[in-house]
Amino acid sequence: KVIAIEPEALNHAMLNLNIRINGLGEKVIPYSIALHNENKFSKFNISSLEWGGAHNSFDNTIDYKGKNYNPIHFQGTYGICLDSFLDNVGFIPTHLKIDVDGNENLVLKGARHLLLSKTLKSILIEFDITRKDYKECLSIIEESGFILIEKTHSSIFDNSPKFCNTFNHIFKR
Repeated sequence: KVIAIEPEALNHAMLNLNIRINGLGEKVIPYSIALHNENKFSKFNISSLEWGGAHNSFDNTIDYKGKNYNPIHFQGTYGICLDSFLDNVGFIPTHLKIDVDGNENLVLKGARHLLLSKTLKSILIEFDITRKDYKECLSIIEESGFILIEKTHSSIFDNSPKFCNTFNHIFKR
């Protein structure tokens, strides 16, 4: 069983279509919310309106590199702590993937109980290693009992000025 969270409207629609096309309706439940360090209504700031778009941010206009950006659009969205969300839907994950393009620190701060849960076995999280809060994010995960076992990205990003510092980090308990 999988819970998928996607706040951006076009991407949420695409996620639903892919779930349907692949016959995964009984296994994957998509939610259109944002994960955050507190429960609140706010703006989801959108950098580009395109199917599969990325680099958006909830409740701030700071991008994945920690720089301010000017959104071209925003939508009203509810942000919720991952711990509160999981309590409300009655779900206990064994694996967690986080790809939030800059709000990793806020998501992790809203997931303290989950991170300490012995049920959670692994975390895959994408980080830009040049962000000011990168080490703080690593500390939150490692202090919860996880060990970094892999830090990687596709070789096509090695010479990319935009993404050469962005890596998928895999942690296991």
